[in-house]
Amino acid sequence: MWATAADLLRTRPVRSILVVVVVVAVYQVWITVQAGGKVADDVGSDPGPNGRFEIDVHLGFPPERFHILKLQDHGRITGTDGDVVHLRSVSPAGVDAVARWYWIDKITAGENS
Repeated sequence: MWATAADLLRTRPVRSILVVVVVVAVYQVWITVQAGGKVADDVGSDPGPNGRFEIDVHLGFPPERFHILKLQDHGRITGTDGDVVHLRSVSPAGVDAVARWYWIDKITAGENS
């Protein structure tokens, strides 16, 4: 009458869903681990009165409109220098979110920090 867990695991749709869940979990762990190595130690060491700070985001390629728009979700763009985008008013959570993107090479303290 009722299917057991072993019976469910033998079905192709359930196995496919489990494979997708495992792949997504492994990817999330990977981006979390590698994100920590992208952020320089001095980032956030001198926050402003509102608890936010300036960062420089190094991309490894000239930023396009997509990259600028995504970075604007976490701070104000003050300009670009080649492959570096300058952001200000970035929260600590914003730094964590930006560091998780695979197309970010590194994050350093802003030029005025």
